[in-house]
Amino acid sequence: MTALCTTRWFAAMAVLAAMLIASCDAVIRCNDAVTQVIPCESFLLGQATAPTSVCCNAVKNLDSVASASQPDRKAICECFKQTARSFPVNLPKAQQLPQLCQVNIPVGIDPSVDCNTI
Repeated sequence: MTALCTTRWFAAMAVLAAMLIASCDAVIRCNDAVTQVIPCESFLLGQATAPTSVCCNAVKNLDSVASASQPDRKAICECFKQTARSFPVNLPKAQQLPQLCQVNIPVGIDPSVDCNTI
């Protein structure tokens, strides 16, 4: 390898390492969390009687993100509390969603939940 190729390779690896380190501390953005559960919209708004498999897969993916870090759990909690105030979410259906999708969420889905305790 020439010196120029070696320098470019090290520069590329440094950029990749910086991206990986930055993503370890990243907190999920609210828009991303809401986008994840869009497949659940008809169930959460009370139009569907059961969540679809696509919805449950989205819930499981979001649960994986939340399980990875406490800051992400808190961010998701705060996001959904805010979002629930803006949309006519059927709260009883939202509370059933984890069980119906076979996801174990350690905190109840409730607009009065204290996200600081998660």
